[in-house]
Amino acid sequence: MRPRLEKGHRYLDVMAHENRWRDASTLHAYLQVVRRRGWLVALMTGLVTVAAIGFSLLQEDRYRASAEVLLSRQNLASTLTGTADPAVFQDAARFAETQADIARAPVVAERALRAAGIEGAEPSELLDSSEVEAAENSDLLEFRVWAETPERAARLATEYARQYTLYRRELDTAAIAGAREELEDSLAQLRADGDSDTPLYQSLIEKEQELRTLEALQTSNAFLVRPAQDAAKVQPKPVRNGVLGLVLGIVLGILVAFLAEALDTRVRSPEEIGDALGVPLLAQIPEPPRRLRAKDRLVMVAEPEGPEAEPFRMLRTNLDFVNLERRAKRIMVTSAVDGEGKSTTAANLAVTLVRAGRSVVLVDLDLRRPSLDRFFKLEGKTGLAHVALGHARLRDAVARVAFAKRDRSPAVAVGNGMKDTTELLQVLPAGPPPPDAGEFIATRALGAILDELAEYADVIVLDAPPLLLVGDAMALSARVDGIVLVTRINIVRRRMLADLRRLLDTSPAETLGYVVTGAEAAESYGYTGRYHVAEQARERQRV
Repeated sequence: MRPRLEKGHRYLDVMAHENRWRDASTLHAYLQVVRRRGWLVALMTGLVTVAAIGFSLLQEDRYRASAEVLLSRQNLASTLTGTADPAVFQDAARFAETQADIARAPVVAERALRAAGIEGAEPSELLDSSEVEAAENSDLLEFRVWAETPERAARLATEYARQYTLYRRELDTAAIAGAREELEDSLAQLRADGDSDTPLYQSLIEKEQELRTLEALQTSNAFLVRPAQDAAKVQPKPVRNGVLGLVLGIVLGILVAFLAEALDTRVRSPEEIGDALGVPLLAQIPEPPRRLRAKDRLVMVAEPEGPEAEPFRMLRTNLDFVNLERRAKRIMVTSAVDGEGKSTTAANLAVTLVRAGRSVVLVDLDLRRPSLDRFFKLEGKTGLAHVALGHARLRDAVARVAFAKRDRSPAVAVGNGMKDTTELLQVLPAGPPPPDAGEFIATRALGAILDELAEYADVIVLDAPPLLLVGDAMALSARVDGIVLVTRINIVRRRMLADLRRLLDTSPAETLGYVVTGAEAAESYGYTGRYHVAEQARERQRV
C-alpha cells in the first residue's frame, strides 16, 4: 500500500509542477504581448487621458448641495380613534421609495422654485438637475440639487426639501379636511331647512368639532432635519478625470493590444513554428552584421571566430544529430517566401561543414533568382545551366573557393599552438537562367548532375526556391534526401505555416528541421559573445 501511495504523491507533485509551469508560461506570454504592443498601450493611455482632461476643461462649473428629511409613519387619527393604521404593516424600504417618488412630483418642484425666488424656471428643469433617494437602513430622504453657483444649489436643495414636508402634511390632512367640509355642507343644508334643533344637527356639530380637533392636532410625517449649508464643486475636476482617464486608457490599451494581437497573423515565437510544422528546431540565427551584409560577405568566412558564427556551428551539430540515422546526403535548403535568408543560411552551413572536415558541394538551384554567386564572387562564371546544356564539364563548372581555417589540434600545433590551413568549398553556381526553370528541375540532366556530384562529395547543400511561390522546390524534393526549412519570424504567417505543413507532409523527402533567422541575440544564443571573448582571453593568457 505504501509504494502505491508514494507513487500517487509523486504523480500529484509532477502535475502540480506542470500546472505552475503552464501558468508561468501563460503569464509570460501575456507580458510579451503587452511588451510588443507597448506603443499601442501608451498611445491609448495618452489619448484617453488627454481627452478626459480636455473634456473637463470644457465643462461649466457645477455645484451640488444636499438636504435631508426624516420620514415618520405616525397617524394621530388612528391613535385617537383606536383603529389600526394599515401603513404600519407596510415595508419600510417600499414606503421610503414611495415618498421619494412623491417628492419628484412637479407640483413640489414648482413650489420649491417659487419659494427660492427663481423666476422663469420650469419645474422640469429642477427635476432634471436634482434627485431624491432614500437612504439605506434609515428613514431619511436625501435631496440633491446641482446648480451653477454654490449659493443657488444650497438654496434650491433646502427649499425643495421644505416644500416636500409641507406637501406631505397636506396629503396627511387631506382626508380629515375633506370629511370636515362635507359635514359643513350637511350642517348648512339642515340650517337652510330649519332643522337646526334636531338631534341629527347636534350630532353633526359634535362630529365637525372632532374633525377640527384632529386636523389641528395632525402634524406632518416629514421633517427637515438637515438643510443644505454649503455646496461642493462636482465639475470640472481635471485632476480626478485625468487619473480616471489614465486608468481607463491603460485598460483600453491592454484590451486593444490583445485584440490587435489576436488579429495579427504573424508568428511570434520559434515554438509556434515548431508546433505548426511538427519538426524540430535546428538553430536560431541572428541577423548578420550590417558591415558584412553591405559587402555580401558570409559570417563563417569573414568572422568564423565571432559570436555570430556560433549559431551556424550549432546548426551543423543539430543537423548531424537529426541526420544520424537518416544519413541524408543531399540536403535541400528552402523557405516559404523570399527574404527569409535561405541562401545566406545555405552558404554559411556549407562553409561550416567544410570547416568540420567534410567534402561539401554547394549548388545554387534557385534558378529564377540565383544569389550564391554574389557571396563567392562568381558572377559570370560557368554554372549549372552550362553543364546541363553540354557546354561545359561538371568538374570545370564547379568552382573551388578557398578560405583559411584555424586549426587548434595538437598534432599540427606549432609556435603559438595555432596553424593556418586552407579549406576548399566546392560551389556550383546557377549560370544563365533557363527559359522554364520548373521544367528544367524535372529533367534527367539535372538528376545526372546531382548523381555525379554525390560520387565525390560527402554532403550536397542545395539552395532551392521558396516552397510557396513556385513549384520548383516540390519537384526538386524528389531528388534530395532531406529538407531544411528556413523561416523568419517577422515574415512568416500562421496561414503560411499551414500551407507549408501540407506541402512538407506530401514531399517525398523527409524534413530534417527548421531554422529561425533574424532572431534577436537574447532569443538565440546571446551568451556566445561573452563565451568567445573569455575563451580568447584565456588563450592569449596561455600563449
